[in-house]
Amino acid sequence: MAVMVTFTLKTDVKTYQGLHAQMLALAVPAGMLFHSSHEISGQVGIVDFWPSAEAWSSFSEGLLAEGMKASGIAPPDDLKVTPVLNADSR
Repeated sequence: MAVMVTFTLKTDVKTYQGLHAQMLALAVPAGMLFHSSHEISGQVGIVDFWPSAEAWSSFSEGLLAEGMKASGIAPPDDLKVTPVLNADSR
């Protein structure tokens, strides 16, 4: 079942923008369906859609965790993985 993943990156917009293309290039082949971000109180809020909680976990515990650690970004403390009824693209 598809999931919506939301969390806040404990980093500024400039740092996020510097990593965005690199992480997106890794997330799409890992199965990510849709990615969005927004500024929230000087940090970056993320809303992603993944085909399953397992696909998200595999990415987040591997490539994403490595990239965040290398960039000095702490793991989010507000992660929510919510099953969705559908995740359709245009």
